[in-house]
Amino acid sequence: MNTGQRITSPEGSGEVLTTFGDKVVLKLDNGETTTLPADQIQLECVTDLSNESPILAEVRAEHAAQIVNKLNHLNEPQQNQIPMEISEKAIDVINDLIKINNDRVAGFEKAGTDLEGDDNGLIALFNKLAGESQQYVVELTDIAQQYGGEPAEGTSTSGDLHRAWIDIKATFTGSDLLAILNECERGEDAAKAAYRDALDPENELNPELVQVLQIQQQGITEGHDLIKSLRDQVETSDDNYDNDEKVDSNEPAYQEQQDQFTAQPSYDSAANEFGSQTAYAPEPESIEQEEEWQEEQTASNGNSKLMEFFVNELKDLLWAERELVDTLPDMAEAATSPELKTAFTDHLAQTETHVSRLEQIFGILGLEPETTKCDAMSGIVDEGDEIISNTEEGTAQRDVGLIFAGQKAEHYEIASYGGMISLAKTLGYYEIAELLVMTIDEEKTADALLTQIAENHVNYEASTERAED
Repeated sequence: MNTGQRITSPEGSGEVLTTFGDKVVLKLDNGETTTLPADQIQLECVTDLSNESPILAEVRAEHAAQIVNKLNHLNEPQQNQIPMEISEKAIDVINDLIKINNDRVAGFEKAGTDLEGDDNGLIALFNKLAGESQQYVVELTDIAQQYGGEPAEGTSTSGDLHRAWIDIKATFTGSDLLAILNECERGEDAAKAAYRDALDPENELNPELVQVLQIQQQGITEGHDLIKSLRDQVETSDDNYDNDEKVDSNEPAYQEQQDQFTAQPSYDSAANEFGSQTAYAPEPESIEQEEEWQEEQTASNGNSKLMEFFVNELKDLLWAERELVDTLPDMAEAATSPELKTAFTDHLAQTETHVSRLEQIFGILGLEPETTKCDAMSGIVDEGDEIISNTEEGTAQRDVGLIFAGQKAEHYEIASYGGMISLAKTLGYYEIAELLVMTIDEEKTADALLTQIAENHVNYEASTERAED
């Protein structure tokens, strides 16, 4: 399957942009870019063109000429072509940006799903931003292949972070528009940071690659500033709405405020203006302003009842994670299934990282890491010990019990970290919230793996074991 070939797919007709592995990147006739498995793609058959209209013939001829031009262009020596030699560091940079753009696509698709049925103009904007990053992935993938490198697939940790922000916020507030825009802006901050780090002079990228990345960086920055502008509009509108509730709706001032609200720019116009360099001016000091705001929040919340509760819960979580560090080796040793042993061993390494993150959070707060006994985790650990004592070594029954105990621990931690993320954001500690999001994502992954092991074979094997008389 070659670049420029016409295809049909479950998402419509179009042409091949590029291929990598068993995936094909397509540009559909509706203008959208998508990636599908190669086995879902079919080449369009040659048809009788004798009755083709002049307009369609002209379009087809133009399309064919573009393909021929591309092929000729590939065969010509290019003075500005990126050299085929590249450092491993540059390949790493390219692959990091492929992943961060996949993150961005996944994040905006999730945000659009949360708003499905409402704010259609905003969904169109999300689709444009996701399409932008899909195109960047195509460009970066082509460059990596030119260098003889292996293009990355999937998302990065920050991509999981982006989606987790939206998932977690939805848990507490539903599909709240302001909340979703806030989380999208956080994701855009991550994308901006990734490009800033990629263009660090220490990476010693060649000038041609730098030029490509700078162009992409400009698009990322414009997308960030647009999301931030829309977020500010919604926030202002919400504030006006709160003030309106305090005014008699029969008063002239009330009607004037309502007229102002309805005159606000629509999301449809924002989506159409996206890409214009003058639509929204960037704010170069936004990072510093955000840090200043967080310092003010920290000062105002430092002695609050909520802050006191937050710190106490941190102590509780630190005790729980340290207890799991001591317990997981015993669970791995007691397990019969090799997959379950590996799962517990791997999660031990993650749990040690969770402990380090919590200790880091105490440092951010200017506090010494302290613990308070977590009665919930203590009970779960005791139950795990009891399962080991009351089941026969080498049985699937014991594995079932260990999975139950492990998942109870995961579910407790998922609930605890979810609540702590919400509190951290309320208190203005976004750096802390990001650390907690990384942990909760790892807890969810560990929980899903235990379910997979149970359903793949452990539960069935236990059902075939005969009970002793």
